[in-house]
Amino acid sequence: MKLKIYLPFTAIAAIVLSLTACKKYGIEVPDGFDDASGNQTNVTVDTNMKNIDRSGYAKARIFPGLVDQSEPRVQNQEFTLDLNFANQTTDNLRISVAPKPRFSTGYYAAPGELIKIIVPAGANGLNMQIGGHTDNLSGKSPLLRDPIIYNIQPLYPGVNYMRNIYGGTIYINATIAIAQPVKFIISGAVVSPDFVLGVDNDVSWLAKVKASKVPWLELRCKRVVFLVPLDKIQAKVNAGQLNNPTALMTEWNNKFELDFNGWMGLSDNAAEIIDRSPQGAWRGVLDIQLSAGYGHNGFPFVGLNDAEWFNGMTSLSRLFTNDGMWGTYHEFGHNCQQTRVWSWSTLGETTNNLFNFKTANRVGADYTILHPGVTKGFPLAVAWASNSTIPKNFDGDKEIDDPFKRMTPFIQIFEKYGYEAMTKLYTEARRVQRLAINDIDKHDFVYEHLSAYTQSDLAAFFDAWGITISKQTNAKVAAKYPLLTKQIWTYNPLDKTGGTADIVPTIYSVSSNQSNEGSPANMLDGNTATYWHSQYSPAPSAEQSYPHTIVYGQNQRLPIKGLYFVPRNSTAQRVKDAEILVSDDNVNFTSVGTFRIPNAFARYDFNFPGGVVAPRFIKIVFKNSWVSGNTKLAAVAEIGVIKP
Repeated sequence: MKLKIYLPFTAIAAIVLSLTACKKYGIEVPDGFDDASGNQTNVTVDTNMKNIDRSGYAKARIFPGLVDQSEPRVQNQEFTLDLNFANQTTDNLRISVAPKPRFSTGYYAAPGELIKIIVPAGANGLNMQIGGHTDNLSGKSPLLRDPIIYNIQPLYPGVNYMRNIYGGTIYINATIAIAQPVKFIISGAVVSPDFVLGVDNDVSWLAKVKASKVPWLELRCKRVVFLVPLDKIQAKVNAGQLNNPTALMTEWNNKFELDFNGWMGLSDNAAEIIDRSPQGAWRGVLDIQLSAGYGHNGFPFVGLNDAEWFNGMTSLSRLFTNDGMWGTYHEFGHNCQQTRVWSWSTLGETTNNLFNFKTANRVGADYTILHPGVTKGFPLAVAWASNSTIPKNFDGDKEIDDPFKRMTPFIQIFEKYGYEAMTKLYTEARRVQRLAINDIDKHDFVYEHLSAYTQSDLAAFFDAWGITISKQTNAKVAAKYPLLTKQIWTYNPLDKTGGTADIVPTIYSVSSNQSNEGSPANMLDGNTATYWHSQYSPAPSAEQSYPHTIVYGQNQRLPIKGLYFVPRNSTAQRVKDAEILVSDDNVNFTSVGTFRIPNAFARYDFNFPGGVVAPRFIKIVFKNSWVSGNTKLAAVAEIGVIKP
């Protein structure tokens, strides 16, 4: 019946549909708190439980589906929810998306049918949501379903009524924690054949699923909830492929306990609130059309309703091999990115995928089956980082412009020093007083805290990968930790090889070199009988004549006070006057002095007039020869740095 009433606003049990695409009943109000104004409001409340609004049947039949009339509608059914939760948000967790206090009821509303719910006295700040498919498809064309098919209505102590012309899973959302469990009474809904870890047993749930005619159900554990279609679940159950939901959801719970929340350093009983696990469970849902892409993050994250995404949520074997799990972990990983502190602009599709490797590492899965991009990208990235003769820009070079290649340095640190390195980043990020304002700030954050975790100054590692760090942060870190000694950037995480060679200087470039003898590397071999020789055959061009330029790379930010030289044991090609310039990027050089190398087969030390410096690159310009008339040929036996 239609009931005309005149009540204080505080007593209204209104039907509120806050989304414009859904049919509205009653009035709209912002939340589930009583209004203390005392104003009188004229409202109409629909309370006829027998009245069904069939206006959305045609669209609901397509998606999310109708509920068979034979499915029993509950009458005055009690259910209790624990609405006490930790108030964890994206601000204090410093992540992109945090779980919200959304609580599953285990009930489903049939399309257009009125749901009656009684809320006990004192239970304020609540609202009811019908529909778990919250992706807004406005602007999409063509549409496979209506753009918005869920609605939310505030709940007040007393009797409340609500309907959704599309139907959907019923949730209770809380804005504040309520210390004591809250008992609700619901009528008009149908029971959803959800599986709840720790409540349902496998045998009874399988029977419940086979008998149900409710189009969607939830697979629930403490940490994660998946909303999946009944028909796909029934097909999998009938094929004998989902006989052990307890094991399935136990492992999903472990994934979030250990590989998501745990890896970020979050736990339920942490001493500090910022280290507490997120409020509520993480959620994932399947849909027939998405607002963006094949899947996207959010609360809930959304995947296309196909076999790939469905099996990613429901396959126990995949959870232990990580085969076919990339997408699910990928979207949850997006939710967990700390882009305001350390995940810089070129890592948008990189740091979210690090969780794939954590889950694989814990269960002993083979990295090579995680994604084809891993097996292709990792070796190429290692080769690029290992090439010490080229300048590098991690954020700008096209050779490394690939998310799989950019994962490599992080996995190298995890593999060589332990996966808790990520926990260090997340834990410290929650404690910073100021958020990062640019990518260099974020580079510095990662450099500083990974150096603290490894107890080594990782500047050489960051330099090898072309990740720019500031001089200020480098000085701060260098004062605390010893220099890295091994070339860990050459480690291949796929075959567990490399990364053990010592860090040694490199000749980055020479302006002229004889191809058949006199390698530049001879100047670094400690043997004065070998030497570098500029080109003499075929006859050198003007560009291969004096001045000759050599770029020496320390491959460390090592303090030095000068350079030493040993000329070749031959008077014919001995260099005479020279200049030294230093640089941190192999692009911009600053002169530190000019000098003359004696015409003798002996070591000559040149101490920098300005004192000790710590350059990454040293450019040596040989300007002329001791031999009159020699404008082209040069040779040097040894070059090295002089330590303070």
